[in-house]
Amino acid sequence: MFFKNQPTMRLIYVFACVAVIATIAATGGAVAQDGGITINESNVTIDEQTTYAQEIDAKTRLVSWNYDRDRGGFRLLFETDSSTRITLTEAVQFGEGAGSGRIYQHRLPEGQTEIFVSVPLRAGQAAVTMTTPGSIANNRFSYVSTGQTTPDRPPISYERAQILILFSGIGGAGLTYRVVRKRREDEDKDVEQII
Repeated sequence: MFFKNQPTMRLIYVFACVAVIATIAATGGAVAQDGGITINESNVTIDEQTTYAQEIDAKTRLVSWNYDRDRGGFRLLFETDSSTRITLTEAVQFGEGAGSGRIYQHRLPEGQTEIFVSVPLRAGQAAVTMTTPGSIANNRFSYVSTGQTTPDRPPISYERAQILILFSGIGGAGLTYRVVRKRREDEDKDVEQII
C-alpha cells in the first residue's frame, strides 16, 4: 500500500475535508425560487404632470415601475384613457428546452391603477411583458426588466480566491514533502538492514 501508516492517511483526510469546507464557505450556496404572477390592485390618483416609463398602446401607458426585492415582484402603475384589458406574462431567463410560464389578464379601469406582479429573480433577473388589444393589433409588446443583477450573496473576492489557492498550495507542498521524507526514511532503513 502507498501509505503504510495511519497518521499520513489521517492528515490527507483532514486536509481534504478542510479544502472542501473552505471551498463551500467561499462560494456560498445557491437558492432556487419559484413563483408565479399574483396581482393586487388599487386605484391611484395623481394630480401632478405625469411622465411615462413606456407607452403600451395609444390609450395605455406605464407611468412608473420598480422591483420590490422584499416581496419578489414588480410594482406597476398604469394610466389608461378608457377601460382596457392587459395581459401580463412572466418573462425570465430560460434554459434550453421547453417549458411553461404564467400569464395573467386583468381589466384596467380608466385612470391610474397600481398592480403588483410577483416575479421572483431567476439567474439574477426578472421581467414582465405587457400587451393590450391595441398593442397586439400593432404587433408590439412592452416589458419591464431588472436586467442582469447580482445575487443576494456577495461574489467571491479576488483576495479570498488567492488565499484559498495559497492554502491549497502550501497544504499540497507540505503533504508531498512528508510523503517523500517518509519514503526516504523507509529506503534508508532498508539499506541499513542489508549492510
